[in-house]
Amino acid sequence: MTALQLTILAVLEAWNVSPESVVGHSSGEIAAAYAAGLLTAEEAIKVAYFRGQACTTSQDSVALGMLAAGLGAEEIKGYLDANSQIVQIGCFNSPSSVTLSGDRVELERIRDRLVEDGHFARMLLVNFAYHSKFMAEPAVSYEEMLRQNCGAPSAGKQNIRMFSSVTGKLLDRDCNAEYWKTNMTSPVRFDEAVREMVAGQGGVDFLIEIGPSGALAGPVGQIKKSLGDKGSIIQYCSASARGKDSIKSLFDVAGRLFMAGSPIALAKVNQAQDFAVEAPSVIVDLPNYKWNHSTKYWHESESSKDWRFRKFRHHDLLGSKILGTSWNAPSWKKTLRVENLHWLKDHRVSGTHLYKSIADQGFP
Repeated sequence: MTALQLTILAVLEAWNVSPESVVGHSSGEIAAAYAAGLLTAEEAIKVAYFRGQACTTSQDSVALGMLAAGLGAEEIKGYLDANSQIVQIGCFNSPSSVTLSGDRVELERIRDRLVEDGHFARMLLVNFAYHSKFMAEPAVSYEEMLRQNCGAPSAGKQNIRMFSSVTGKLLDRDCNAEYWKTNMTSPVRFDEAVREMVAGQGGVDFLIEIGPSGALAGPVGQIKKSLGDKGSIIQYCSASARGKDSIKSLFDVAGRLFMAGSPIALAKVNQAQDFAVEAPSVIVDLPNYKWNHSTKYWHESESSKDWRFRKFRHHDLLGSKILGTSWNAPSWKKTLRVENLHWLKDHRVSGTHLYKSIADQGFP
């Protein structure tokens, strides 16, 4: 996923689109750090790769998983009281959405209770309990891999701010091995980080999700709703979507940025790719053929005949015959406008223009 995110960012950069602020959700922080200049593309791929490697080497005695729930942090606590040691809130997505991490058996029980009470609940397709105490062992291995294979973190771009979903605040530390270890084990405070990013005088008002689909559309919409009038002016769009027409999402982003006044380079958005195109082959050995014009295959509608062979010019009052109507009972159409027929200005009594019906007088 990180490779795809870096590719989308490269396309946007080629279109003269650069962020003012960035925030990431879980591993999405890797691409956010790259966009902010805190990681090179090579380092970003390494951080993502070793994250997966560390998880595959962990030895857990119990089956783990994650559960998305349609409740806020306070509301979900009633379902966690008896399971607080083996199930934790892994992601604070929005005021009405969290993700739980922990023992898979207990998560399935909580899911059933939530569904029974009429709440949204869905198990995620992962076999790890990211952002919980269960990641402590692989996190140690993860940090060691990063220290051995990655260089010192970059200083970042001065004009781009990164808001950390580890702390929920503006990033005030290096994106080093220790930070990425904390990213794996700490809850994702996406709700807080987004609020910080859009708040205040320098808050952003156009959010672009960089990823394979608009997975964060729901949480972002809920955050916007909770912000009231401030949230209503914030635009959100996803740079990609599921399905064969996913590329259209990126062009939709370009169009919406242009409408919002962004200095996006539309000429680059619309330019054709420089693919080598071979000259078409011309067939020169076809036999001679004499066309037979004895049979006519021309078919013309009544409307077309009415237009080509119209008998009368456009009349000031009647207008023109509606194309295709029978001459036995013709219909006419005319939109009267005083500015087009200046002589009508004289047909006025007490400031009102008067017309006499001519429907029963026939065609003049």
